[in-house]
Amino acid sequence: MTSSALFAGCLALSLAASAALPSARQGQVQVHTEDFPAAVALAGDAPGWRTVESRELNEGAGPFWLRTQVEVPPREAGAPTPALALSVLGSWEAWWDGRPLGRNGQVGRTPAEEVPGRVDALLPLPPELSAPGPHVLTMRVSAHRLGFQPVGTLHYLRVGEAASLARARMLGLVPALCTLGALVLMGLYHLARVRLARGGLATLLLGVLCLAATALVLLEAWRGLANYPYPRHAVRLRLLAAAVLAVTALLPATVHAAFGEPRRWLRWMGLGLGLLSLVFVPGFDGKNGIALGASLAVSTALAVRAWHRGEPGAMGALAGLGFAGTLYMLAPWDFSERGFFLAFGGLLLCLTAVHAQQQRRQQERLESATRAAERLQLELLKRSLQPHFLMNTLGALSEWVETEPTQAVRFIEALGSVYRHLLAVSGERTIPLARELELCRAHLAVMGCRQGTAFHLETDGVDLEAPVPPALLHTLLENAFSHNRYISPHTFRLQSSLVADGARPRRRYLFLAPLGTGTRQGGGEGTGSRYLRARLEEAFPGAWRLEDGPTQDGWMTRVEVPA
Repeated sequence: MTSSALFAGCLALSLAASAALPSARQGQVQVHTEDFPAAVALAGDAPGWRTVESRELNEGAGPFWLRTQVEVPPREAGAPTPALALSVLGSWEAWWDGRPLGRNGQVGRTPAEEVPGRVDALLPLPPELSAPGPHVLTMRVSAHRLGFQPVGTLHYLRVGEAASLARARMLGLVPALCTLGALVLMGLYHLARVRLARGGLATLLLGVLCLAATALVLLEAWRGLANYPYPRHAVRLRLLAAAVLAVTALLPATVHAAFGEPRRWLRWMGLGLGLLSLVFVPGFDGKNGIALGASLAVSTALAVRAWHRGEPGAMGALAGLGFAGTLYMLAPWDFSERGFFLAFGGLLLCLTAVHAQQQRRQQERLESATRAAERLQLELLKRSLQPHFLMNTLGALSEWVETEPTQAVRFIEALGSVYRHLLAVSGERTIPLARELELCRAHLAVMGCRQGTAFHLETDGVDLEAPVPPALLHTLLENAFSHNRYISPHTFRLQSSLVADGARPRRRYLFLAPLGTGTRQGGGEGTGSRYLRARLEEAFPGAWRLEDGPTQDGWMTRVEVPA
């Protein structure tokens, strides 16, 4: 009888005070930091209650009290009793219109007394206290094990049919989980291409970006899939921030690698300023929103520059970035939680299509260069065996056989060495520089015998293991003898050095052919020059440079390839 009277009194006081209470619909609650008995809190007449925004509720470890007015929506006759969905970072016990509603964990005055509660809870309302209209929710909360300082500890408060609330929560996870599978497959596909098909930096970055986006989507879904105790929320948020930073850095890096942006400082400056501003943004959601926004802005700027340069695939990347940017603008602060899976799923699909188009173009260019190199290689071999060359060679050889047998033997050995080297390297895409130098010295020996003088090849700073296209220097020597007549000893020079070119160094070769008598200046686009360009494109698609021109000491040819 006494307990019933106490409950009736508390209910009357609660209902009388409800008119003055702030409403959860307005996003406000009343808090009191004094840990007084439940009867005092439910009476509502203790001084010191203050009104705060529910999203900014953060009273420390507590225990503390909060109360607010909650509206139960109208429902049809015979509809199930509604339930209260709560998301609080702490342990708590709750009262509904003065009646005990339930608890989540164990509220404590110290960490040892507290038993951590789950982040999310769904409590059925008493049938007799679930009439449509305003009701009073009172809670006692403690949060000794947060591990960080949140912006707010009350994340969610809603009344509705229990099945509808649970179904809405799970349905919100379905699109993200579907996107998760696609992101995993795309990431593994690109990484497999790097491993098996010798994909480039853009392929590697795109694969890692897909897996980073996978981690972000999975961490966002973790809360809905596993209702963990509230201390783990700090772990999830830190992992989530790490995934966001990974995506933030990888997205512009992938766009940069895909389109070869020449101004590297633009990406780092814009992204750096965006990330620097995170220091001044409160809360994990705000930081994540700023980081993703800065990444999308810098990536869009890079794609626009690529479009202005006429890069193939830039329009597709812009379409994906525009789609993601539109979803970001709709809800920037909740982007990582709500629109990210859809935005980045579409964006990464566009980037994958762009990458596939670029790979196809590169493969077509490689096949074309290979066919051209094979055709030009046959032309070079025919030029080495042309009747004029054979007639002069056989004539000189006949004379040497009769007058200088030793010279004839030396010439036959040198000529055989040249053709042995040509046959050995003819089917290779690249060969070590050491083998190329052997071919060149054998050719100089042949030409020395024919000209009756001595020729030398000096090398400076060369890496004998560095890969070069076959017959690269040999062709330069042939061009030199085609444009010059040497009647005295001469020395050809090859210098090699590493030059900085962003993150990847390049190897530069300088080949100097000395001037002879009867010099005809100019490189032109003869068979030799076409062969050089085709071979370089075959070995280093789109990543080589070839320049030549006269100098005071002779004809200088500069070749740059990736180191």
